[in-house]
Amino acid sequence: MRWAVAALICGLYLGRAVAAERLKTDVITLQNGDRISGRILYAQFGYLQLNSAHSGTVAIEWPSIRSIQSQYAFRVERSGGLFYTGPIHTTADGAYLVVAVGVANTAIPMPEVIRLVPYEASFWRQLDGSVSVGFSFAKSTDVSQGSLGVNAYYSGADVEAALKASAIITRDQTGATTDQDDIISTVFWLQPNPTFWGLLGALQRDRSVGVDGRAVVGPVLGRRLFQAYYGQASGIVGVVYNQEVAAAEGRNGGSAEAVLGGEWRVFKFYYPKIKLDLSVLLYPSLTESPRLRGSFNTALTFKLTERFALQLSENATYDSRPPKPGASTTDYSIVTSISYEFGPVIP
Repeated sequence: MRWAVAALICGLYLGRAVAAERLKTDVITLQNGDRISGRILYAQFGYLQLNSAHSGTVAIEWPSIRSIQSQYAFRVERSGGLFYTGPIHTTADGAYLVVAVGVANTAIPMPEVIRLVPYEASFWRQLDGSVSVGFSFAKSTDVSQGSLGVNAYYSGADVEAALKASAIITRDQTGATTDQDDIISTVFWLQPNPTFWGLLGALQRDRSVGVDGRAVVGPVLGRRLFQAYYGQASGIVGVVYNQEVAAAEGRNGGSAEAVLGGEWRVFKFYYPKIKLDLSVLLYPSLTESPRLRGSFNTALTFKLTERFALQLSENATYDSRPPKPGASTTDYSIVTSISYEFGPVIP
């Protein structure tokens, strides 16, 4: 856990942009002529979130916006994976968003603007994510299961970081318990093109597949494969070091592994409001070939209110050569939980 959390925290602070406290002076003009002033929190998923000086936090559909005026700098992401940084305003006809990049201006057609990320002075204003809790009990088998999950995301001027943690505790009729713990953190430094590089760290424990503890850390190179207001996909490749502690009488040791991974996120924020997250990581061993490890995670989220949602998630792992002889090569779990979202969210 120390490696994963340290990698995340280090990346967060290294990637922070120096910014002054932003006042509520951003001006949004709607297609019907209404003007709203406040502080832009972000724009993504086809919505712009604004902390209004008079109406609190409001969400505005992107096609409803005629013009934007701000004296502050933003990271502006364009469809195709490109991004630009600088103060923003729209052209007189509202057709283009203009980013003042140095001494030059870059005009982006409004439908191609995928995301706005402000340079915030406060670290906490750049965080968003969710906390989920689940519990199930079967009287016929006297088996109970509890789960806890945390997903946290950080968006800075030129850095993105994520921390995903889950814990599942299962208790059977004999009173015995089994644990499945998984923590993955990533820190990505963005480039002005679809390519990025960063660090991946992970901590895992799953005694059903012979692992009492595993720590993984290493550098990765990635690329945004697809980006639109309704979804995005990216892939990574790299090399990591895997240190394992086996359950019972298994073998302990370290090994070098390649890592191949991908993530696909789909958003639908018209009713019903849903979000689908899919990720896969494959670890072909470089020093214990032909060993292959892998994980697959999916989460389907149904929004119930502005902050609460119902979540159905599935997590699966595979290890062709578990560290404990005779241990299962596969394990999976299906969890239903209630989640609470923090940070700026779509109502």
